[in-house]
Amino acid sequence: MSLKRELIYIDGKDQTDRIEKYSNQGNKCVIVFKNSDREFHYGKNRAKIVRTSVSEEKAFNVFNYLHEIADTVGLKTDEGSNILSRSYKSISVIPEYCILSSLLNGSLPYSLSKNKNPILFPFGFNISQQKAVNTAFSNNLSIIEGPPGTGKTQTILNIIANAVLNGQSVAVVSSNNSATKNVYEKLEKNGVEFIAALLGNSQNKKEFIASQKEINELSQFNLTDVQKAEIKEKCITLADQLTENLSKKNELATLKLELENTRLEYEHFKEAYEENTEKNVGFKKNITANKILEFWITLKSLSEKRRKINFFRRIMYWFKYGIKDKAFYMNSFDEMILSCQSMFYPLRIHEISVRISSLEQSLKDFAFDHKMKEYTDMSMQLFKAELCKRYNHQKRVPYTISELRQKSGEFIKDYPVIMSTTYSLRQSLSDNLYYDYVIIDEASQVDLATGALALSCAKRAVIVGDVNQLPNVVNSGTQIKTDRIFDAYKLKEPYRYSNHSLLSSILELLPTAPKTLLKEHYRCNPKIIEFCNKKFYDDQLIVHTEHTTNRQPLIVYKTTQGNHARERMNQRQIDIIKHEIIPSQNLENVDLGIVTPYRNQTYALQKTFKETSIKADTVDKFQGRENEVIILSTVDNEISDFTDNPNRLNVAVSRAIDQLIVVVSGNEMEKENNISDLIKYIEYNNFSIIQSELNSIFDLLYQGYEDKRSKIIEKSGKVSEFDSENLMYGLIKQVLAEEKFLKYNVLLHYPIRQLIRDYSKLDDQEIKYVSNSMTHLDFLIYNKLGKTPVLGIEVDGFEFHKQGTRQEERDRMKDRILEKYNFPILRFGTNESKEKEKLINKLNEL
Repeated sequence: MSLKRELIYIDGKDQTDRIEKYSNQGNKCVIVFKNSDREFHYGKNRAKIVRTSVSEEKAFNVFNYLHEIADTVGLKTDEGSNILSRSYKSISVIPEYCILSSLLNGSLPYSLSKNKNPILFPFGFNISQQKAVNTAFSNNLSIIEGPPGTGKTQTILNIIANAVLNGQSVAVVSSNNSATKNVYEKLEKNGVEFIAALLGNSQNKKEFIASQKEINELSQFNLTDVQKAEIKEKCITLADQLTENLSKKNELATLKLELENTRLEYEHFKEAYEENTEKNVGFKKNITANKILEFWITLKSLSEKRRKINFFRRIMYWFKYGIKDKAFYMNSFDEMILSCQSMFYPLRIHEISVRISSLEQSLKDFAFDHKMKEYTDMSMQLFKAELCKRYNHQKRVPYTISELRQKSGEFIKDYPVIMSTTYSLRQSLSDNLYYDYVIIDEASQVDLATGALALSCAKRAVIVGDVNQLPNVVNSGTQIKTDRIFDAYKLKEPYRYSNHSLLSSILELLPTAPKTLLKEHYRCNPKIIEFCNKKFYDDQLIVHTEHTTNRQPLIVYKTTQGNHARERMNQRQIDIIKHEIIPSQNLENVDLGIVTPYRNQTYALQKTFKETSIKADTVDKFQGRENEVIILSTVDNEISDFTDNPNRLNVAVSRAIDQLIVVVSGNEMEKENNISDLIKYIEYNNFSIIQSELNSIFDLLYQGYEDKRSKIIEKSGKVSEFDSENLMYGLIKQVLAEEKFLKYNVLLHYPIRQLIRDYSKLDDQEIKYVSNSMTHLDFLIYNKLGKTPVLGIEVDGFEFHKQGTRQEERDRMKDRILEKYNFPILRFGTNESKEKEKLINKLNEL
């Protein structure tokens, strides 16, 4: 069957299959029918040429490319038939309203009539999920980005419920049956699984036909119109109240994590400045952390201007900050500033704690959990009442296999929710059926060819997935074959089969498509997921879990040095897991999973623990699963790119609910990588950092200082009085926003005396220079996972820093000092160019 690029309607009927050729001549459409040489002339009111999704040459080209890919990668039956290719051949027309048009044309979809807004959330909701569902119903194509543990299934269930309430059909698909069965099981748990049919391949269809479900008893949910209106009104009122309190819950979760991080940084600060943190300064009782920052800024300004704190200033500071002790002003500016920094932490900790208590009390007074249950119960009651009305005590007539295709229109009214794989959706029902919604779950693991096939029978689509988790796997042989096809068609890079999943392709092809990031996380211990949050999600997640066990959430075990890995198997790591980790961490009767990058290590682990309940598998096989405790066996003597793959690490870490144990080689790591970031993060959080010549970075302290300082300088948000520094700050933030640099952050005017821990390498002149609070780096880039300094940046004004000046001598001294500690510094002259390229190259080098 050939694909029609245009449809010809004569007197309102599709006559395309009867027509050999056609053309427009003036006001007439000239048509030659098959098996005839005669030309028929029709007026434009009788004959209409209707465009399809492949009317444009570009879209037709993309479809042919995908079809050829299907011919190459599709699975073959025992008879030699290629199922995927056969499905592509069955497509005779792709209407413009079909959502596949967006993928083929690389443009946002043709607009359908306005959809009804969702009115109920019978499966519960949070702010991100509410936004995702609303977006799905107000756009024909939307994307839901679902990081681990953020409730993708719950969101999908609410979309299903509202679509069914609207009288619409929904297909839920993924690359495998496990994701869709998870959705089905949640429907079953709530007693509404009878609206869904698990179809797809021939085996699934046979199983469905053999076990067709009766409609559940719903008479108890029957409501009068008056009762429905009353409950609906209560739901709307309660939903508004819940939304307001969900914002409070998000704030509470954010503050709890900030409190934990501030306490941790304070411990590191006290370790670095033990002798200074014991000094008590007599500030006024009700002074705030914000006021302490303000005083610090004042002292810094006086120090830079070489001003003294005279009698009048002391009187002013007494009224403003409550400092009565004259001895305080006998200290150097550096010592006074350090006292302010020491005071900042306990004050900020107290302020956060007070706000947390206030929010907790407010949520308790509102009875949040009770109100959310009340809302979901009423929503589910309304949903079931509508189902009761729809099915109206009907006895379900069973279907045969052939009737799935022959009676698809009746079937979809009976079973408005179809579940399948992307591969098999078109085989489920009639080729001419277009679902109102196709929801593609785990879309990062859906390849382009099967994803496009699922979209070919959709009016609207919701693409659900996470590009930071593992994509579909394309082996080297398939890559070579498909790349050859891709090169022949000369398409845009997002269409390259070997490099792109359906999700990544759509994100690149349609960058303005409406997207919702599910932010609220509910699975892992905060310390575990915070690594993923900082490393992969740019601190956008809001962590609602709490540390509820006595287990230490993060642990690193290092084997003895040596070449223990052989053929992607490491017996030494297995021995440590069995004989050391499991006994010492009391893991004998725990829900334990062991993940590893390699199959060979998996087989060895499974053999070792075959008589136990311990689950061992590759990271790739663990995607979508979770365990109370996860052990990550890295295997490698030196971490390989395969093990260090960021998506693989993200999945491995986020499988752990209560505890993550990382087993690595004791060999020295030669380069900074993702695994080393994880180890640094664990060591910082466990306070087990090997003593270094450089301090950890106190970023919470200095970020607070920067924010306050920028507000004082100018309300526009500038960070410095100098335009050159403001420009450089903007450029650094732009570079660090790139995906591969998300683990870094930047601080302005960071004192070198707080960077260097040990002055033993310096001579007296250098010590005097470093000890001066005015000696700072214009910018300090640091690794926010382990709070380790990475790169110093200096912006040198041409006149001020030119050769022979006093400042140029100081520059040379600063460079010399930092070189002694092997700390890199990058200088930018204000008369230079290509700053961005220079910075990116340096970060890549590091």
